[in-house]
Amino acid sequence: MALLRVDFYSRYLERNVVLTAVIPVDKMDGNKLAKHRQGPYRTVYLLHGLFGQDNDWIDKTHVVQTAEARDVVLIMPSGEDGLYLNKPEINEWHGKFISEELVEVTRRLFPLSRKREDTALAGISIGAYTALINGLLRPERFGSIIMLSGAFMRDRILDAVESHSPRKRKYYERFFGDLDTVLGSEKDYVALVERFRENPDLPKPRFYGACGKSDNLCASNREVMNLLDDAGFDVTYWEPGIGGHEWPFWNAWIDCALDWYAPGEMRPSSAGGDYTALTSLRPPQQ
Repeated sequence: MALLRVDFYSRYLERNVVLTAVIPVDKMDGNKLAKHRQGPYRTVYLLHGLFGQDNDWIDKTHVVQTAEARDVVLIMPSGEDGLYLNKPEINEWHGKFISEELVEVTRRLFPLSRKREDTALAGISIGAYTALINGLLRPERFGSIIMLSGAFMRDRILDAVESHSPRKRKYYERFFGDLDTVLGSEKDYVALVERFRENPDLPKPRFYGACGKSDNLCASNREVMNLLDDAGFDVTYWEPGIGGHEWPFWNAWIDCALDWYAPGEMRPSSAGGDYTALTSLRPPQQ
């Protein structure tokens, strides 16, 4: 994999942004370069979690090696607190940056496939929430959505709206803007799923999700996956008996997710302990 650090000006964010891209142009076969690769490549836009940055995936997982085995390009933007949503009330367009500008710029820079079935959006924790929202907003662009340990915050927003605690409201408004405008908006995944019920001709992304049963977000992950399944989406979801809200879990399960997206060679997890067993799992037959 060739690893590149990219810095470019975003018209939506009105500032320079950075991302890390890994491209399988120099894949090795033993001590020799493998067959010449020039694309177009399948692509995964990979989002980190809260307080993270783009190189978290490189530092804390072996996703690069797993993607290389499948000739998949990884595009990893560095987010602001891991949450990319549009906030039109304050003229912030982080969602459009992810779902429009980032895809357009990287397709101009690199030989990426423009087919929706070759374009995936993936994330962990709050990055999974971001992937869900932006994937549902641009289903003609993203054919696959991967969500690991998703921080699906709708119920917490409802609780904050009904709370008399200014501190609680202020905390969530940091990410979502005016909480009174969230429900029924483009930040509300329940409302977005309802659009697909009302418009059955919309293309439907397929979904892959996993959340450990010991993660306190497990119940909300199950609810979201059931919501998508009930609306007719193609859903594959795992709830392993082990695994918390932590990088060892995501290190193992990003392998399984990439194997679902682009079947190929599996690598044993480098997390150690019981997590190595997770990569032996395969999605159930649909």
